[in-house]
Amino acid sequence: MKLFAFSKISLASVLLATPLCIFSLKILAQTPIIQEPAIIINSGSTNTCKYNISVLPSGKATYTVCNTKGTGEIKLNTATKFFNDISAAKPLSKLPFRSCPKSVSFGTSTQVNYSGQKSPDISCPSNDSKVTNLYNDAKSIQQELNFSTSKSL
Repeated sequence: MKLFAFSKISLASVLLATPLCIFSLKILAQTPIIQEPAIIINSGSTNTCKYNISVLPSGKATYTVCNTKGTGEIKLNTATKFFNDISAAKPLSKLPFRSCPKSVSFGTSTQVNYSGQKSPDISCPSNDSKVTNLYNDAKSIQQELNFSTSKSL
């Protein structure tokens, strides 16, 4: 008999909860997903233009290089890896900074900004895999967008 009473309670719970779940799912379906971009900032050098790349988790990207704006899309796998590496590296401001010698003409610095956080320069070789992963992601993204940083003479 207890089993029967338990079934009634479970069935009653399901019947009462179903409209609530359906209502919640309708609201959730109507709520836009806010995707915050991550920004890659490269300082440029005497011989190359600086650039900024804004990347969304979907892979959509906008960039500015040599004062020219463009749009593009990177592979979803690349975007997913980039955002996973950002999550693993948080807080970005606490990433280890390692200074390295850079040429006045060719040296650049690269930073990643996300959700109010800003990394130090990640372009110097590092023993920290979080820094190396972010830098490799930034290079891959720039290559996939296939824009030139060369200054016109």
